[in-house]
Amino acid sequence: MAPEELVEDIDKLVSLPEVFIQVNQMMEQPNCSAAKLAEIISTDVDISARLLKLVNSPFYGLRSQVDTISRAVTIAGTHELQNLVLATTAVRSFTGIPESLVNMDDYWRHAVTTGVMSQMLARQSNALHSERLFVAGMLHDVGRLVIYLTLPDQAIEIMEITSGDEWILAEVEQQVLGFNHMDVGAALMKSWHLPESLISVAKNHHRPTHATEAKIDVAIVHIALAIARGEMSGLSMEEMLWAIEPYVWDATGLNPDNVSPHIDEMLRMSLKTMDMILAPTTRKRA
Repeated sequence: MAPEELVEDIDKLVSLPEVFIQVNQMMEQPNCSAAKLAEIISTDVDISARLLKLVNSPFYGLRSQVDTISRAVTIAGTHELQNLVLATTAVRSFTGIPESLVNMDDYWRHAVTTGVMSQMLARQSNALHSERLFVAGMLHDVGRLVIYLTLPDQAIEIMEITSGDEWILAEVEQQVLGFNHMDVGAALMKSWHLPESLISVAKNHHRPTHATEAKIDVAIVHIALAIARGEMSGLSMEEMLWAIEPYVWDATGLNPDNVSPHIDEMLRMSLKTMDMILAPTTRKRA
């Protein structure tokens, strides 16, 4: 079995919203317009509401309230919009995974925290279009969900071997399956025709020196996920930073001294963003 085989039939298990498919198709057209994207997104009440929440969040720092989808699209930009639709789609699509395999609240807490930290670290490192790192960070571990859905028995075996030790998860997956969740995540991203930068992050977030594409993105997410995981595990600052590959500090221009003072702020922003991404929504205007 190969990772590509796991994701071949994922559509039978994961129901992608029509708006996600239409937005992706529209983005591939040369005459893609904000107005047309707004029209498509407005057909999905849930995604519309979450988009407005995000555009009105501190991420954008706008002075006036945005209350229409068309204005939100104009402000966020078409590519950022595609990312936000993808984020909401992922949360909504991966359902029905048994609690015995994963606590989905904890999973998305870690995912969103990693996404927020990735975006904020990208800004700190002066990376271009830092907002793209939010979705890259949020979806870095999506391959794990595919394994839970398609290979639940093997997933239980892997959990028993690792005994909750996240740091050896990929290694144990490799031993049991012949591949790991990073391989599966990359295969899923490819099947969804997502950008190469997202594929590279999914493929290399635990092994940033292996990345050949989007090296800075991979390095930033690697730092973010180590801090996010450490925060959830109650690790000290020194223990969090120990898990980070030394290479990524040089690659990003960051260092423990200029990252550590901002961790509390990143965690506060993560909590606000979790509410925007995960909380129930109400209908918003187009």
